[in-house]
Amino acid sequence: MASLLIITVLCLATAYGSPVGTDPPISGPYIELYSGEGHTGASITITEYAHDLSVLGWDNLAKSFCAEGVWVLYDNANYNMHHDPFSSWSEVIINSARGCHDIPVTHHGKLSSLRFAGSGDLHDETATMYHGYFYMGGEDLIIRDMDELGDFEREASSMIVTGETPWTVYSEEYYEGVSICLEPWNVGNSVYVGAFEVYTIGMPNNVISSIRKGCFAKDVIKYQPKLQ
Repeated sequence: MASLLIITVLCLATAYGSPVGTDPPISGPYIELYSGEGHTGASITITEYAHDLSVLGWDNLAKSFCAEGVWVLYDNANYNMHHDPFSSWSEVIINSARGCHDIPVTHHGKLSSLRFAGSGDLHDETATMYHGYFYMGGEDLIIRDMDELGDFEREASSMIVTGETPWTVYSEEYYEGVSICLEPWNVGNSVYVGAFEVYTIGMPNNVISSIRKGCFAKDVIKYQPKLQ
């Protein structure tokens, strides 16, 4: 399966469809926003973080999109930073190849910022940690073992991993304390992705203090999206 849309609204995750559309116009992660349903109407192609779509003249306009990569959409500027996560919404989009989808009707005209997860290359082994629930707020991109997390220690509330290798997170520095192995899901096309909320993996929120590649814990959480 090469295309996946995960909708995260108050911890709801659902996956949709398979890829449609033409060959991607560019290499690397991209998302094309459309003002109409069924990828019709005015459009814009975005390849970088967009913390405020009003700067591009696209605040609260999108009704559908085509994309490749792992993208997170938000209903407020600055990735919902400083907004109550339980009164906001975000959507995680995973496409190992070009995929096109309509944004749910309840979210039409409610997209104000977006960014991709990981390095941009879906085959790179990365772990992106987010300050907020539902992949909101500030982030820290991890590409190697970290026995301490500096300013991000005890800060992560959610995370997205890419690459085939699992990651193990720990509640203490230097790989001590409670440990959980996070295993990504095989999306297709040799692409692996996992999206996790810290409070749902068996670890208290805001305690992750170290992380390393590989599975070194008895408790293993394998990402399993709900398909539709």
